[in-house]
Amino acid sequence: MRGAQVRSEYQGQHHFEVVWTFRVERYDAFGNRISVVPVEMRGLTFEGSLNDGDRVRAHGRMKSGTLRVARLENLTTGASVRAKGVPKAVLVIAYIMIAAIVAFIAWGFHGLFFDVPEPPPGFPSDWGGPA
Repeated sequence: MRGAQVRSEYQGQHHFEVVWTFRVERYDAFGNRISVVPVEMRGLTFEGSLNDGDRVRAHGRMKSGTLRVARLENLTTGASVRAKGVPKAVLVIAYIMIAAIVAFIAWGFHGLFFDVPEPPPGFPSDWGGPA
């Protein structure tokens, strides 16, 4: 691993994401360098550490020529390094709250447009008045 850099990217007024970028040099069985792969990790925080010269194993997906990973293994230290985002429990609660608000609004619109109130006692049911 070479050329590690850390930066913050703001995504709105109060939301930011920490981005780690570095290069991984791939070697063949004879020790010859095959290629250099740019790697990017994004998260709110990170668990674990990396230093220039560490050997790493990473799996992810390629996007625009850069390998994007959420977790990798530091073979030099034996540690696992991972990007941490919003906890899943917080996301589940947020989705439940949004669904409840949407259901409440839909219920209100249904009542507004489809529920016809009963006329008060003694009020003629047809708006034409007495015959």
